[in-house]
Amino acid sequence: MAQQANDKSSEYEKLEIKKILIAIDKSGYKQKIIAYTITLAKSLGASVTVIHVLDKASLGVVGNMVGFYRGGMSDEYEKVVKKQAEDLLNETKDLLEKEGVRTSTAVVVKSSSAEGIIDYANETGADLIVIGTKGLTGVGKFLMGGVANAVIGHAHCPVLAVR
Repeated sequence: MAQQANDKSSEYEKLEIKKILIAIDKSGYKQKIIAYTITLAKSLGASVTVIHVLDKASLGVVGNMVGFYRGGMSDEYEKVVKKQAEDLLNETKDLLEKEGVRTSTAVVVKSSSAEGIIDYANETGADLIVIGTKGLTGVGKFLMGGVANAVIGHAHCPVLAVR
């Protein structure tokens, strides 16, 4: 009987989660995503990378519109949006680091939010992605419901969807 138990335990590969990627925006889900991430990272001894994806299409449309109406200020608009994203990420990083979680941040600019999350997770070898199921909507922001579904369907690693 003991031999049979040993054979079964060898059927399962040991899973290690050492790199957690979280994607955040300014939505109300941010706090829940951070809370789950802190619990997981501390329990697993994992590091965390916090990203915010700026959708190129939205940036271009809004940036061009602002540039048109303000006399060529689209570059300034993009800088402001990136600065807001960096501030959001730094605020999150501070919260995680106060809890003793090793944290890095990145602003990602891609043609879609889902693509940005998936590609960044692949490039950095993330072991787990934590994402909200709903986010902000409107020009320049993304709807996490659709993004979460795309990430769950195409990510190379497990995805924890927080609702």
